[in-house]
Amino acid sequence: MNNLKIIFFSITLTFLLACNTTPESNEIKVDELIMSKVDSLLKLMSLEEKVGQLSQRFSAGLDNKLSDDIKNGQVGSLLNGRKNFYTVKERNKIQKIAIEETRLGIPIIFGHDVIHGFRTIFPISLAQSCTWSPKLIERANSVAASEAAANGVDWAFAPMVDVSRDPRWGRIAESYGEDTYLNAIFSKAAVNGFQGKDVSSEGKVIACLKHFVGYGAATGGRDYQYTEISDRTMHEVYLPSFEAGVNAGALTVMSAFNDINGVPATANKKYIRKTLKEKMNFNGFVVSDWDAVEELIKHGIASDKREAALLAINAGVDMEMKTLTYQKLTEEVKANNLSENIIDEAVGRILFVKYKKGLFKNPYTSLTNVDKANPTLEKRKLARQIASESMVLLKNKENILPLKNKKINIAVVGLFANETNVMGWWQSLGKNEEVVTPYSGLKNNADSNITITKEVNSKTDVIIACVGESSTLFGENHSRTNIKLPNNQEAFLNKLKKKGKPIITVVFNGRPLDLTGVLESSEAVLIGWHPGIETGNALADLIYGKSNPSGKLTTSFPKSVGQIPVYYNQRNSGRPHQSNYRDETSKPLFPFGFGLSYSNFEYDNLIVSKEKLNRKDSLVISAQITNNSNVQGTEIVQLYVQDIVGSTTRPVKELKGFRKITLAPNESKVVNFTLKTNDLTVLNDNFIPIIEPGKFNVWISTNSDKGLKGSFEIEK
Repeated sequence: MNNLKIIFFSITLTFLLACNTTPESNEIKVDELIMSKVDSLLKLMSLEEKVGQLSQRFSAGLDNKLSDDIKNGQVGSLLNGRKNFYTVKERNKIQKIAIEETRLGIPIIFGHDVIHGFRTIFPISLAQSCTWSPKLIERANSVAASEAAANGVDWAFAPMVDVSRDPRWGRIAESYGEDTYLNAIFSKAAVNGFQGKDVSSEGKVIACLKHFVGYGAATGGRDYQYTEISDRTMHEVYLPSFEAGVNAGALTVMSAFNDINGVPATANKKYIRKTLKEKMNFNGFVVSDWDAVEELIKHGIASDKREAALLAINAGVDMEMKTLTYQKLTEEVKANNLSENIIDEAVGRILFVKYKKGLFKNPYTSLTNVDKANPTLEKRKLARQIASESMVLLKNKENILPLKNKKINIAVVGLFANETNVMGWWQSLGKNEEVVTPYSGLKNNADSNITITKEVNSKTDVIIACVGESSTLFGENHSRTNIKLPNNQEAFLNKLKKKGKPIITVVFNGRPLDLTGVLESSEAVLIGWHPGIETGNALADLIYGKSNPSGKLTTSFPKSVGQIPVYYNQRNSGRPHQSNYRDETSKPLFPFGFGLSYSNFEYDNLIVSKEKLNRKDSLVISAQITNNSNVQGTEIVQLYVQDIVGSTTRPVKELKGFRKITLAPNESKVVNFTLKTNDLTVLNDNFIPIIEPGKFNVWISTNSDKGLKGSFEIEK
């Protein structure tokens, strides 16, 4: 019976694809066919089998209990952990039980935390955002998807698109930074990388937007804490990156741990069912985060597992991760405490995604592709490029960098000089032994006239100090009150300074840090982040000038913890001239968008094509960018806008565009931005986008703090 249905489905699908004329209409027809298939399958399912699809299990292996539960149709998904990762052979053995030893043969979907690489580990997500390159982010996630899929993963718990503005929060490392506009762009890029044009094709996995919603605003930067977010801030800051991912076709969304204004995200019908599913037209399914449904009891809104399950399923959480409270739903339906229609909707969404992934047609993973998923020279080359473009040069006194074209003795020292664990908190199946350390990369890539040592001596000309924070100091549940360098590394730098040698400090970090002391000790400071498998080679490319730094910050770096939260697009107060502290200004140590280069870029000749425009019009803002140095370089040119007077207070600046351009020595290029009035919409009282008349300031800038300024007006 099942085989005949699969054959019929395949023939019908092929026929439909051949008859349609556009990709969009093809997809609509395929989705309609899938929904028809889902409806037919739902009619065959018992209530117990339906509830079983809502369960994602976590198990160290296939024991008798798990096997029996699968046979009884009680497992919809399995979470493949890092330490207890199922091999492809084990995965297929488990899948075979679901396909051949259950009444309906519904396949299991296997999920895994594929955050910034699977076997080939790329820089952490926050670092990737500093490339300001959606194409590179898409390529990195495409490689990660291909490696994960070859190892039996169907579903990646990424990307994380939480707007994050508190460096104390450890999970800022997983984010794309503080700006809503950038998060939305990178959300789309990541989804495209994971899922491609057809998620059922070889080498693609299902994407999961997380964490819905507002998780990045955890009180005090303490993980899992509640959030207080106004409706306006929610709609203007935290929701757009999710909507961008949904529009890109993301098939799953993960609910967040945080309580939003008194209602935990996992029980928040307003945002999951009303906003995500109805307003955004999200057609995939929502999975809870780890234990989050049962944790509704600890939140204090459920007295037991039964109440927790009812709250979550009614809110729109379709699948429960790890805990088993949803097993209570069968009896709740029988007791008329829950409509079976709610269960059917959730199961239908899960089955839709399984069909969309092609699991009914191809439930097993081939054993022949596993070795192909290991790091290759081509993939390492991409990892090296992304790491190089993600590093941010913050200081370069008297152009001490790059170190090239002269005989020089370099001492490479510090806690991170020989560190292999620079792959971030989420490392998937990355291997420390495959990481190029800073010392080995600098040594192996050095020209013959460069000598590399591990200690400072009388022959040392320059010190490269490799400092930072280990992967155990950031990531989930790794918040910090002190965001200076840990382990007395500032004292280490001060001690080095007394040796009278110039110091180039490379910081390997997972969050913005207070680097005031580091700047005082160093002639040059380079933010390396946790760059992944090609750490040392990427670092060498920049230090020796084989690559020119182009990375720019996507989070502001504060001068102290007392400034937090500090981000570029805050709203003005009634007394902006008095918005400073008694002992410090309100400006960060390094602003959003900041990053130096070995080139010197000059901005000139700002032109705004129109002084006034109507509500359906557009204008072009342009400026001439000149590389007035003898070094080819890449500059990220940024466009900012300020709505001077509106019906609500607006941010002092908002990023509205950027261009990444490469200029030869002494080359000039005119950079044009087209700004449509639709790009300037604001949300009215009902959170509907509207265009308001009035005056606007506009900047073309090298970062959020500087730039050429112009103005225009939208007519009444």
